[in-house]
Amino acid sequence: MPTAGDQVPGGATDLDRRMKALEREVRELRAARRLEAAAVGAGGLRITAGGRLAMETPAGRRMVDIGTIDNPAYDHGDGSKQQAMWFRREDGSLFFACYAYPPGGDGETQAWTFYDRTGNTVLAEDTASGDGLARPWLPLNPPVSTDSSTWPRGTAANFAAISSAWNTKWQPQLRVFGLTAVVGAATGEVRLAIGGTPWGPTVTAGASIDYTGTLPDTPIGSLFQLEVQARRLTGTGSIACQITLVHGRQT
Repeated sequence: MPTAGDQVPGGATDLDRRMKALEREVRELRAARRLEAAAVGAGGLRITAGGRLAMETPAGRRMVDIGTIDNPAYDHGDGSKQQAMWFRREDGSLFFACYAYPPGGDGETQAWTFYDRTGNTVLAEDTASGDGLARPWLPLNPPVSTDSSTWPRGTAANFAAISSAWNTKWQPQLRVFGLTAVVGAATGEVRLAIGGTPWGPTVTAGASIDYTGTLPDTPIGSLFQLEVQARRLTGTGSIACQITLVHGRQT
């Protein structure tokens, strides 16, 4: 005798098969089966409410992390989770990150940093001032004469430039180190100047000059003039100075 199931197109067996297939698909959705391929249209992709985007290699090495940091050590001072970014090479070594370390000296300030394969910082912004680079310290200085009689020198009674250089500002601060000397019988002083304006302390000739300070408030990429100025206070000799180190640095 025919049954109600026999009236279903394909018969009862076909209906059962379709129901099982549907149940299997629902289970797969509930298990959050990975999306093998997708396209995002003009509306874009938004990850909200503390969500996270991650990407791994076929071998399981994490390469991209964007979103919430699960480690409590990176929580904000108010206890909320920090949102950050990490990008790694295929071998798993970190090459770029943007995050803050609240227990550290810069507190809640997020900063971006590039790393070499051994974990050294090779390029980073200055978090203290927010202006320019913290790393790298770029210049390398050539060897110079150790004979003070060949150094730039002057005999003026008032401060006057005895050497000068133009540089490009890439970082907020500058360090300058040099040696000063008296050639002959004299006493005198040496100082640095930026654009003709005294910059840093005045030292007695014969002492080293070593100063790190903030550059004038000019745009990153602009030129500035660094001068060494000297004056003779007594005697008939000259006042000399040889700069041996100059580099930009972070605040």
